[in-house]
Amino acid sequence: MNIDDINSLSVLIFIETFKNIFEKTESITQEAENLRPYRNKKHMIDIFLSIFDLLSLKKKLQIINNHPDLGDKIKINKGLTKLSQEEQSLAGLKDCTEEEFKLFNKLNFSFKSKFNIPFIYAIRGKNKNDIFNEFQSRLINTDIDSEIDISIEQVKRIALLRMEELING
Repeated sequence: MNIDDINSLSVLIFIETFKNIFEKTESITQEAENLRPYRNKKHMIDIFLSIFDLLSLKKKLQIINNHPDLGDKIKINKGLTKLSQEEQSLAGLKDCTEEEFKLFNKLNFSFKSKFNIPFIYAIRGKNKNDIFNEFQSRLINTDIDSEIDISIEQVKRIALLRMEELING
């Protein structure tokens, strides 16, 4: 969809189309919608990211916690947003073996136990091995604040990649 098409969308269709740029956070989309028309793709992306950047840490943590566990067999088959389902499927997570699903469950549990947030990683263009390696390297981290900063950057990266995918030109 090009920027002229996006600028012409009704409010409802705009919000429905972009409501999960930041996982299950329609409020950012509503605020961004009020700032239309956009000059170009970069302008639109910058607005969405700027709105996120201005949020409180508490709100950013809520958005982090909106993200699903990677490699959760039940959620992959039912319960993910369309964008998350596509990303996990393209990364091969839908096709995990039972052993891989168990490993993902163990890693997700370890990560949440250690940092009290889900593991966030922009997986578009990645594969299972990339994800396993990222899990392992981040589980070594001992600084919760550092991991929250990494997770915030990953949330922004996910949003950027989603917008790059949805917006032409």
